Amino acid sequence: MSLSRRLAVASLCGALLAASATHASAADGVDETARFLAGKGATSDSRLAEHARSEFYGEYAAQIGSGWKQFQQPNLERMRTWWAGHAPAKYSTVFYPFSGPDVGNALALFPDADSYLMFGLEAPGAIPDPQDMEAEAISAGLRDLEASLSTILQVNYFFTKAMEKKLGKGSFNSISGLLLFFLARSDCEVTGARRVAIGRGGALVPGTVADDSVSGRSRSRVPGVEITFKRKGSKEQTIRYFMVNVADADLAKRSRDFMPYLESQRRFVTMIKSASYLMHKDGTRDPAHFEKIRSLILRHSDFVVQDDSGVPLRLFARETWRLKFHGRYEAPTPEFGKYLQKDLKVEMQRNSTGKLPFSYGYAYKQGESNLITAERAQ
Repeated sequence: MSLSRRLAVASLCGALLAASATHASAADGVDETARFLAGKGATSDSRLAEHARSEFYGEYAAQIGSGWKQFQQPNLERMRTWWAGHAPAKYSTVFYPFSGPDVGNALALFPDADSYLMFGLEAPGAIPDPQDMEAEAISAGLRDLEASLSTILQVNYFFTKAMEKKLGKGSFNSISGLLLFFLARSDCEVTGARRVAIGRGGALVPGTVADDSVSGRSRSRVPGVEITFKRKGSKEQTIRYFMVNVADADLAKRSRDFMPYLESQRRFVTMIKSASYLMHKDGTRDPAHFEKIRSLILRHSDFVVQDDSGVPLRLFARETWRLKFHGRYEAPTPEFGKYLQKDLKVEMQRNSTGKLPFSYGYAYKQGESNLITAERAQ
């Protein structure tokens, strides 16, 4: 590395430490961990301070910061600006099915929710705790985390098929680690994190390490993680992420308590993005049906915002929902071509409010994304 590059890295590390010194650590250092994973350094009196001064961490922070500012940050800012004129007047619980760890988009659309309910096929994993880790293990973990973030920082969604490979057994690039990363990058202070699970009858109970490791066939509890956070001068908010397969057959055989838990949440707003068109599956050609989760969304949601990969347009009864169409829609990407919605294409051509100034969903190129908003009629 050249002398000028070394000086630049050293300067960046110093700036990161100075900037982070004003932020108090949350209980058990989880906020400090989140900031460290997000490339925001460590407080001067932290056990992570020495690691934050390292040459490797300086390069990591520079690369993560550059990647975030190149696409994700401006995209989220454009989304927040546009959404201000289309958001529901009030909401408390945000339901984000098939989300993976993508809390960044949920915070952009619904920053003031009391709670965010998310799920995916990936285990929540260990809550990162780098305080007592060796430098080599920290460096390896940060490299894994950076690799796991590669797609969303470029196209604003995770590739479902690649998630299992990219989310390794390490804690840094676990679902829990990625949630902490996005919270810190969204300027949130993390106030707590713990394992949770959904037990018998849909009750939320403390989680254990064993919940993640039990095979799907024998699992009696739904493993999850709960993270609390707040923004400057704001209330404490909660994220709960669960590992569950919501195909009808899997819910009946392996995760019977998940739907009762969702029912207990009463009313919510729902956001859907890049959901692999799972809720479009019908008939004998698509044996893995998702009718139960689809039906619950339509029953319990007061407001839905989604791209074309969410609930099919035909299922939104016009006497029940006030529908609006935004962006551009011609056809799904080639991988999902069979899920073309001719009725949505007509609505978009006739009634779209215009091109979207941000990326949302699989059609991520500028001006290509689409959104449907559905508000329940009073």
